Amino acid sequence: MPGPIALRSRYRHLLDPESDPGPLDPDLAFEDWVLVLRLETAGDDALRSGAYAAAEAAFNELLERESHGGAAWPAAVHAHIGLGDLNRERDQVETALGEYDSAVRAAGGYRFGRMRALVGTAYLALRGHSVRLALEQFEEAAGLAGELGDLVYSGNALLGAAECAERLEHFEAAERHGRAAFEAATAVSSSLGQGNAAQRLGALLHRLERREEAWEWFEKGLVAAQQDNDPNSLVNLRSLRGDLLLEARDFDAAEREYLAALLTAEAAGLVRGEVHARHDLARVARGRGHWEQAAEMFAASTARYKRIDDLLGMCNAMAKLAEAHERCGRVDESLGARYDAVVEVESFRADHKEERFQAEYRARFRRVYSDALTATTRHGSAEGFAWVADFLAGRRLAGLLEAGRAAAASDKLRLLRELLTRADRRLLAQRGEGVPDQPGREKRLEMLGALATRSGPAERAAKSLDDLLAAVYLPPADERTALMAALPDNCHVLQVLLDPMREDTLRWAWRNPAGVSSLGEAQMSAEARRLLTVLRDGERADERLSLTAGSLRPLSDLVPAGLRRALSEPGDHDLLIVPAGELWSVPWGALPLAGTAGGRLLGEAARFVVCPSLTIQQQLSARQTTGPVTETPCRVDIWRSPLVRCHPLDLFDRDRRWAPRRLESAAEVRARLRDDAGLMVVAGHGRPMPGIGHYLELDEDEWLLPIELIGAGPPRRLVMIACWGSAYPGGVPSDPVSLATLALAGGSTEILATVGELGDSALASRYVEMVLSQLPSFSAAEAVRRATRRLLAGPHIREQPVHHWAPLIPIGTLAPTP
Repeated sequence: MPGPIALRSRYRHLLDPESDPGPLDPDLAFEDWVLVLRLETAGDDALRSGAYAAAEAAFNELLERESHGGAAWPAAVHAHIGLGDLNRERDQVETALGEYDSAVRAAGGYRFGRMRALVGTAYLALRGHSVRLALEQFEEAAGLAGELGDLVYSGNALLGAAECAERLEHFEAAERHGRAAFEAATAVSSSLGQGNAAQRLGALLHRLERREEAWEWFEKGLVAAQQDNDPNSLVNLRSLRGDLLLEARDFDAAEREYLAALLTAEAAGLVRGEVHARHDLARVARGRGHWEQAAEMFAASTARYKRIDDLLGMCNAMAKLAEAHERCGRVDESLGARYDAVVEVESFRADHKEERFQAEYRARFRRVYSDALTATTRHGSAEGFAWVADFLAGRRLAGLLEAGRAAAASDKLRLLRELLTRADRRLLAQRGEGVPDQPGREKRLEMLGALATRSGPAERAAKSLDDLLAAVYLPPADERTALMAALPDNCHVLQVLLDPMREDTLRWAWRNPAGVSSLGEAQMSAEARRLLTVLRDGERADERLSLTAGSLRPLSDLVPAGLRRALSEPGDHDLLIVPAGELWSVPWGALPLAGTAGGRLLGEAARFVVCPSLTIQQQLSARQTTGPVTETPCRVDIWRSPLVRCHPLDLFDRDRRWAPRRLESAAEVRARLRDDAGLMVVAGHGRPMPGIGHYLELDEDEWLLPIELIGAGPPRRLVMIACWGSAYPGGVPSDPVSLATLALAGGSTEILATVGELGDSALASRYVEMVLSQLPSFSAAEAVRRATRRLLAGPHIREQPVHHWAPLIPIGTLAPTP
């Protein structure tokens, strides 16, 4: 098989059963054919050796000849790919994307060309968009290479997949792909491929602490890179060798490797390689304990990484800058560096318009959040802890609420249309390069998304609700002081979450009614972790429905011991709970206050309200300037699905404090839900569904979908007697998106909804009526407390499964104290 890429590409194309038959250009003169092949080969050789000016000249001449009809059309595809590879090496991301896009457009059914462009765009996606998107593209490229029988690009794609797998911490797959890539490169005698694969394997083995094996692979890679004279591989290998030496505390030898990498990068014009090398030299100062010098160097390293928009590099540099500041006794500067890293990650999450990519960044950079939470706890910074933890609670609902508030005086239908348009990536494929005046990173993300749509498999038929709301993910802002200042007075506030790095570690912040804050952590028992899984797993309904208050005792640690003691004291207690992620599914009212006298449950001891995030609470506090409406008689709109067996809701007809209006159809329910009603009670079966998230069964084949509440003006007070009203099972560990929380974002000030299943039973009906009977005179939180005390005073109720009453919880914030 021909070796040079110019001949090999045509060879593969002619053998491709899906390509057009016949000669590519019967009118092409032999002399022109030879010249085209020479230009392609010269460009490829120059690019591999770092002679970038020569490569650019060769590829541009190819394009010039093609534009005058003097070259076979694959040459244009190859020229664009070559220029894309060149600009990728130079870190000119937008220019590289434009070239790859042109290559994909020109390729049409030329699968070999599309495969090559896919590898280039996958590396760009890996660098600045999403590991998962990059993995999808590498896998598609590997599949095409296999169908075309090309070992070289099969190896290239496998090598990229190996890096993706390592970043996703799938280490066995990473090693398997890396070894397969090296074998493919060896089979075709590609020193460039061998060097790259050896580099990747060595880095992985070093991470797995197999240091001797790692050094052997670095030696193999260095020999191959020197043979091929590839500056990029030489820079990377020198850096990786230096890492092993630095770890062995051989600082002088490590410094020599890093300096060699720096000189090579500078000579070849490799901006990214130069930035990495200077960061590595800062790490030498850190290793030697020269903390002032290290702080100065890491600050400069952070600025350089920002200039090239390298999030991973930024976060690594900021973490080491924070450490250096702390070693020098500068606590505020150390915390500031931790905060800056969180802001950078959150900025990337906000720029992405699909939930899976936002969730990926949360998972990939979980150490950034964890380190910041650890630092704030260690230094007693309640404001810092609250701010960082709130990012983990989620920013989609807060972004939707903020957008709705900004557009309160405008056409809400237009707002909804704008949100959906922004979220729909299919439109990006039509828009091409996007809007010219967009910020650089956002524009590049849209270009990558559009290019992935053109070059990859067909786009999904519809966006999930999570993806639609990803478009309004609220960008980060320094609101540390504002979040604390907006908390309601004279109440306890508990913010609680699982550490993103160590899921058996519970982190909490508690502010008491006197305004004194304390921070802490606790180890979760294995049984507590199991219970959390049962509560949120849609496949474990039988276990969940059998839980009693006694069963939930292992979850008592979700409430700090000091708060448990305070709630057990006589008197009234108000409690605002802000649980993040998995903890949203906890039936808080049924938690035993373990270790205190009396054995009371939280729902008996406190008027509690659960809020999705502190940012939501801040926004609600500005909205809610008065207490609950207490008009007499209290007007209420009522709907009970005919499919519900119990919950007759007939107390409204027996109690003269109510002025009920029973709605007559599902259509009337929908209309009233968008009509700024005062109080509305809706009973129906709630069902979780992938994509939609959750829906409420109003009647036979009549469903209320969460998306119907976006842009609506829901009732100020809303009671949803339905399973999964406030969250659905198996959701991502972020802000819960459901009918209840969307109503909260849309304008409701007080909501009663459920976590998990609420029984369609006589006991559940009795409890619901106890709660509803208090609403004409009291807030939802007080109504729940009174009903809980009354119910649990009955004989043997505490031994009953908690799904008959505990799932019904108040959602929102505490009303201001009169």
